[in-house]
Amino acid sequence: MSQNRKLLLPNGDYNFGIIPKILSKGVLIPEGDIFLKLGRHIGPNRGFGANHIWAEHAKEMDRAGFKQFSDVPAYVNSIICSGSAIHCEFAQLKGFQRLTVLRNSTGTAILEYKGQYPNGHYSVVTAFSGNKKHGPKIGIVL
Repeated sequence: MSQNRKLLLPNGDYNFGIIPKILSKGVLIPEGDIFLKLGRHIGPNRGFGANHIWAEHAKEMDRAGFKQFSDVPAYVNSIICSGSAIHCEFAQLKGFQRLTVLRNSTGTAILEYKGQYPNGHYSVVTAFSGNKKHGPKIGIVL
């Protein structure tokens, strides 16, 4: 299976939401759909997507009621949904690649912009139970 294969949400859709186009502090955050890919776990804090999330955070997921690998999309969807806050660490930007999405006490997801502007998308790098803010709030997920 391809590590870049998109995974379905429980509702049968691939799209977890949309990051709207945002101009903040002189930096353009491009609009893009959010996808969770099968991904790959390389090692501690190295990898992306569902395989990485499961390898790094299965115990947290289990405590939240998500018991198996097939629950990773639902876990990510509990964090990334319409109205979830978008934060950006502007000092950490390489172009416009990484954003943090928070959902109150539910958890945090890290997104990375993929593809070429203006037709790219956001890929879920990881998701976890913590809710530490990384940079100022710059918008919400649509």
